[in-house]
Amino acid sequence: MSKYGCILDDATRRELKQLENQKKSTFRKRLYYPFFKRSADIFCSFVALIFFALLFPFVAIAIKLDSPGPIFFSQIRVGQRGHLFKIYKLRTMYKDAEKQADPSFFKNEDSPFIQHEDDPRVTRVGRFLRRYSIDELPQLFCVLAGTMSFIGPRPFIPEETKMLKKEHLIRLTVKPGLTGLAQISGRNNLNLEERMEKDLEYIEKMSAWLDIKILWKTIFKIADHEGAS
Repeated sequence: MSKYGCILDDATRRELKQLENQKKSTFRKRLYYPFFKRSADIFCSFVALIFFALLFPFVAIAIKLDSPGPIFFSQIRVGQRGHLFKIYKLRTMYKDAEKQADPSFFKNEDSPFIQHEDDPRVTRVGRFLRRYSIDELPQLFCVLAGTMSFIGPRPFIPEETKMLKKEHLIRLTVKPGLTGLAQISGRNNLNLEERMEKDLEYIEKMSAWLDIKILWKTIFKIADHEGAS
């Protein structure tokens, strides 16, 4: 049990656990794929953290010089089976930006919780960090800890998860990821329903080859300045 609690009730958690077990019914999905995925997560995280360690001093200085506030930003997100966990990102917004959020933000059923390019709460350095997904790099520690994976549906905050339909909760049968099928299929151009379709498609087809394909395409999209979700 997560020390931050769980957003789902017991009955829903049991239902998701049953669905998760059904998808692991084959030998490949029960033993081979989870072993590959976890091994790849650990290896890729160590490699990426070396890059992050070299980059961090320069990014930290830029964040502090650009605006007052901490270097890191933390937030509670919803993980596998609804368990809550804390993620860390490099701060890209002005201090106390969350308190300035528009309440109508979570009422747009067509495209809720989508990052807007012209968000006035985002700092100059923050725009650059988001453009190249550098702000997401601290989440590599979550991957190492096992609360996240490199590939999977992006983790939502509790308010976002409460907006989902029951059939969308299937996305919680797997660990959330740094990037996923939705992120390489349009990112912020997708509305909520399209994003959920991509998340569920990934869960249905998940395999070692699909993970490699998503990771490879993510690298190209970041290099092509398409930014992070």
